[in-house]
Order: sequence, then C-alpha cells, then structure tokens
Amino acid sequence: MSGNQALADAPEIGDDMLILFPRDRRPTARRVRQECAAAAFADADGPDLAEYEHPIDIAPPSGLALQRSGLGFDLVGLAPGPAIPIPQTGSDEAMRETVLPSRSSAASLRLGPHIAAGRRSLAILREWFLLARGIAETFDGVAICWAPGGVAIDLERLSAHLDAWQTRGDVPAGLLASFRPTLDGAIQSHGLSYFTGQEFRIEPALVRGDEQALARLLFAHLFYAGKQDQVGQLATPDGYPLRLEPSANGRFVRVWPG
Repeated sequence: MSGNQALADAPEIGDDMLILFPRDRRPTARRVRQECAAAAFADADGPDLAEYEHPIDIAPPSGLALQRSGLGFDLVGLAPGPAIPIPQTGSDEAMRETVLPSRSSAASLRLGPHIAAGRRSLAILREWFLLARGIAETFDGVAICWAPGGVAIDLERLSAHLDAWQTRGDVPAGLLASFRPTLDGAIQSHGLSYFTGQEFRIEPALVRGDEQALARLLFAHLFYAGKQDQVGQLATPDGYPLRLEPSANGRFVRVWPG
C-alpha cells in the first residue's frame, strides 16, 4: 500500500539544479539578460536578484529571474558573485573529473516561489531541465548537476535523455537518480527520497551484475506509487515477482525476490 505522494516529506527548495561552467567563466546577470531577448531558452527575463535585502551600488546583483512556459525560475550564483558549491556525485570517473571545483564553477537554477510546491511535478521538472539545458548551451556550460540524485551529466547525454523524455513521456530516472552498490552487496537509489521520502534497496539476493534496468523500473514505479507503508508486490516485464518491503525505520523500500 502506498501513501499520498503529495504529502511525502522532501527537502526544502534549494540548489537542486546546478549548471556547471568552466572555472571562472560563469555568465553575468547582464549577459544573461542581453542573450535572453534573442535566445529560445526563456520567454522573458525578470528583475535582478541581489544578495542584499536593500541593494547598494557597490553590490552587483548575483542572479536574475527568468520565465519559461509561464513558470518562474531564479538563476543565481552568477558572476561576479560567489559560485554555488558543487556536491559530490555518483557519476563515472570522466564526469567526476569535469565537476571538480578546480575545473568547474556552478550557478543554480531554482524554482520560483510560486511554483515551489510543484517540484515533484513532471511537467515542471521537464521545463526546469529544458531551461537549464538552454542556459548551459548558450553560455558554454559543460554539464548539469541534479543534486538530490547525485547526478552529473554532460550536455550531449542530457539532450538524449530529454529527447526521449519528450518523445515517450517516461519518468527520466537517469536524470533524477543514481543507483550505487553498498558495502553489503545491495544496490541503493539516491534521489527517490526527493519525491517520496524513501529510497529503495535492491537486496543482494537480486544482484547479479547489471541491475540498472531493474533500478529504473523500480524508480518509475515508486515515483508514481509514493511512499510505501506496507509490503507490496511488483513483477518485472519478464514476469519475475518482487516483494517491496518498507524498512523498520521507514526510510527505505527493500526489494526482495517475490
């Protein structure tokens, strides 16, 4: 049995969507505003976002409000102000080299206050990612980082995921979560709790070498099903039964042979 997804605990809105640029090459608010008029990544720009409650002349704004498809976003961490810290990710070795603070610096694309409550909505998530890609492509960004899932992805792979998302409408598990081995031999998700308040564990009895397809299936199922508070059942596309069992502390859904 599942709980109500809309009531699930989730992190407060913060620096969830990061746009990574080569170090010291973040754009300024003025440059973003100038490009916005001709670029397709946003419909309109809004007011500057200053770091101080009462801006003064010597404190340049470090962000800019943007609008896309009627939704408001705040682009912050722009030059010449301080960059946004880059979190650790579970990406492959090549991507980890890219996101090193010595090589990259980040700006953050935040949800505007009026759409913050819809942060779990696929419609808002899609526009959020599309806007981030547009900004990155326009200003020579190198990658996008989805912090709740520990995902860092270069622009070529990001575009492939977004194209598939728009074509098929699938939950984009590869953009929203990472799936990592644990010390006891299980595979654990990172990123599902942003939406449901729980992560899942594929227990060692199910781990046979390549669990990424199963992990994506479980992510999509639990994304829609919401928080699990009772034992449930699920079958893989080839008919293999699975048992979904909430952990004693409620923080995980443990996945066992069915």
